[in-house]
Amino acid sequence: IGITIMKQVDDYMEDGIDCGCVLHGEYYTLDYAKKLEAGLRRNFSCPIRFHIWTEKAREVPKGWHKHSLKDLGVKGPKKGWWYKTQIFRNKDFQGRLFYFDLDIIISGNLDWMLRLSSEKFWAVRDFRYLWKKNKWTINSSVMVFDTDKYADLWKKFKRNYHVIITQYNGDQDYIDIEVPNDNKRWFDQNFVKSYRWEVMDGGIDFTYRTYPNKGKDRSHIFRDLSIIVFHGVPNPHEIDDKEVLRHWKLDK
Repeated sequence: IGITIMKQVDDYMEDGIDCGCVLHGEYYTLDYAKKLEAGLRRNFSCPIRFHIWTEKAREVPKGWHKHSLKDLGVKGPKKGWWYKTQIFRNKDFQGRLFYFDLDIIISGNLDWMLRLSSEKFWAVRDFRYLWKKNKWTINSSVMVFDTDKYADLWKKFKRNYHVIITQYNGDQDYIDIEVPNDNKRWFDQNFVKSYRWEVMDGGIDFTYRTYPNKGKDRSHIFRDLSIIVFHGVPNPHEIDDKEVLRHWKLDK
């Protein structure tokens, strides 16, 4: 296995990897995608090709690989979540995709992701495990998978989306059910953390719902941290946290 992973890393260093995001509607701006791309380029040692799934009419920077989102007529406040299913549409892109939500801040080196087995579906473990220790479900903020292996997630959704969106709370619940448990693997929890529950003000105490370490040193949190996930509120543009925001920037 070690030899296989070493060859995989060598191939990535030479040929690069494919990273992607979804930008739909006006909730996030194109600036979010630009800062995500900049963070990825700073923190991967290998070349990256940046993919964006967005509306056909939206202009994106030169050099990005744009894939036009199909409008299936999904309605309601959660409709934006369901557009993410289109990253599994392997007619757009075939191969291994390193997917990142827009409300992500890259805070450290990501080369550990290059060593993840290409045979598995990798994702963030849903952060509810912080108080529900037996919770083992997908948070779809960051995922690494082969679009060819999981193309049926899109095909099934396209055929039955009007039913599926009533059965599940959101895209990640649907993805979690559709990916076989034997194929799921989780990112190291030291590398990926929730902003509002683990990073902000030193992290929350779930017993008392307070932040007992507010104002204290957070260096131990940032030691291995490379991905900060903003799920829900606040969003990156809504915070005043200099230790975090110094990583959320465009390269000059």
